[in-house]
Amino acid sequence: MIQMNAESVTRFRRGLFAMMVCFALCCNHAEAQTTEPGGLKVFGYFQAALGYQKDVNLKKEINSFTLQQLNLFLQKDLIQNWSAFVNFEFVNSYSSLREWGAFSLEEAWINYRGSKQFKLKLGMLTPTFNNLNEIKNRTPLLPYIIRPVVYESSFSEDTDTDEFVPVQAYVQAYGFIPIRTVKLDYAIYLGNSPNINRDRRYGSTGIDTSRTFLVGGRVGMRNDFFKAGISATFDEYELQTEVAERLELPLEHFESIPRLRRGADFSLTSTKWFFESEYIHVSYDFELPQVDFDKRFFYATLGYHFSERVMAYFSYWDAKENSLPLREQGYQVPTFGATFNIGDMIVWKIQTANAHFDATNPRLDATYNYTYLAVSVRF
Repeated sequence: MIQMNAESVTRFRRGLFAMMVCFALCCNHAEAQTTEPGGLKVFGYFQAALGYQKDVNLKKEINSFTLQQLNLFLQKDLIQNWSAFVNFEFVNSYSSLREWGAFSLEEAWINYRGSKQFKLKLGMLTPTFNNLNEIKNRTPLLPYIIRPVVYESSFSEDTDTDEFVPVQAYVQAYGFIPIRTVKLDYAIYLGNSPNINRDRRYGSTGIDTSRTFLVGGRVGMRNDFFKAGISATFDEYELQTEVAERLELPLEHFESIPRLRRGADFSLTSTKWFFESEYIHVSYDFELPQVDFDKRFFYATLGYHFSERVMAYFSYWDAKENSLPLREQGYQVPTFGATFNIGDMIVWKIQTANAHFDATNPRLDATYNYTYLAVSVRF
């Protein structure tokens, strides 16, 4: 008989409950999305991939199939000008029984549409930040298999992607102001700080343990050919005790550290060509000059549509992460890819990349070659 410890049983029960909820919702309302105006709509995306990875330094190779990501969306018009939206996300062939990947409730919000100039979201939502943050889970609509790293959900087990971009907010006002052929976009939001309780011994998990909030927003402009904007968020981070101990510094210097994210995005589109780029800089305001946890990330992508079905692109990513006085590290990733659309619902993708990681400690330097083949589906 298979024995499971208490933690495994808890994870299994959570996963089973989530599946039962999703199944019940889909069964009860499957007809509603076609027979009732304003009925519950159930739809989503998934991306399955075959990956090849080679560690050049260690001469180690890995081949693996994976269900990289699946998003299940529920949407319903409630009353006039009000609608609701729920987003469940599964990554890395999720299985609670086998302790693979992760399952999360990413979004659950209601939306008020006062006009094109003013809309309001209330609930757990993905806030506006640069260009990709809100649409990063729409895998069939993006050319990438491996998205620019700070937006890659399947890497969240290994990379602190939420340090670069805001993951959740709870109130967002947004809209646009038309001026001739240009639309001026704006968004402002409020959410929890990153100081979220994850330990049941200290009360309810998922609760902000501080009195501070995340405050952020984006302003920009767009028309049929270009899109550009600047983004920013501010919150305060209470770093863990072990960080102070590791640096051999007094704990009071790490109790409340202001953190500022700044971002900029720029995109161009034409009949055949497209270009998109983003820059992100994360700064921590330490009182101690020798402590530096700043981070930055940049990517740029140039693509060409050979036909309505076939597109190819080149992208370059560059990042640097500081953990001074311990170390600083970074990586550079040139990557090529192509997509082939089969109708509007299925997209075949191929992508190859060469990732070079460098650090102040030469033993941490590494080079990896990646090649992926994937299918993205809308359902």
